[in-house]
Amino acid sequence: MKNLRIYATLLNGQQLELHDCPTGSDVVRALLHHTDGAKALVIEATDKEGQVVRIVVPADDSETAKVSIAKEW
Repeated sequence: MKNLRIYATLLNGQQLELHDCPTGSDVVRALLHHTDGAKALVIEATDKEGQVVRIVVPADDSETAKVSIAKEW
């Protein structure tokens, strides 16, 4: 995907990065391994002030993820 980077920082300072995922369906397949019927992969985090960051990776041939930031109600 063009606007999504997924990686883990390692104790030795290096990064382990998820590569070769040009489309949303590639990302969903790489992370979940079971994609039958999946419409999207949603990553969501809420901070102490109630701000919610949501990243939606469509499980299709999309090349960009959708990002939203909102105040939790």
